[in-house]
Amino acid sequence: MISDWYNRLETWFASHRIVATAPIAVLLLVMADPAPILLWIGGTLVVLGEMARMWASGYIDKNRELATAGPYAHTRNPLYLANLLLLIGFCVMAGNLWISLLALLSFTMIYRPVIREEAQHMDKLFGESYRQWSVEVPLFFPRLAPCTHAVGSFSWALVIKHREHKNAAAFVLGIVIFYAIYYWRH
Repeated sequence: MISDWYNRLETWFASHRIVATAPIAVLLLVMADPAPILLWIGGTLVVLGEMARMWASGYIDKNRELATAGPYAHTRNPLYLANLLLLIGFCVMAGNLWISLLALLSFTMIYRPVIREEAQHMDKLFGESYRQWSVEVPLFFPRLAPCTHAVGSFSWALVIKHREHKNAAAFVLGIVIFYAIYYWRH
């Protein structure tokens, strides 16, 4: 009973990512209590998260080729891992533990089913190649050493195709907003 309810809730969160995360973003901003050290640490995590997104975006040609090189040689979901790093960065900048815990719960409820569904889709799309790669590369948390048979190269054209430069601009704006909140309140 509870399991069915939770699965339906996860499915809703996964299907409505923007609607599900918008209230969390608003709460992070409204309830923010940033401090200089939190702004610095959180901002650094946001920049690292966006760099990781760019790195991953430069290797993935969605639904055309199985990306196994670059960050995909360490984790099957580097974009989602980078999203987690971004979220943690913004949560640190906000300096509010309770909203941060709510944000992490929301992240989990969104990405658990998304990652499961994506794994099934990749298995159907790439078959044995995906299964061999998935045996060696963890689903989410990365391994330090890359997989042994990674294939592919980085392409700035793919980064641009995925509009990652626009995401970077949005994340820089997010950092600026948290700094503005700090200076406004102090």
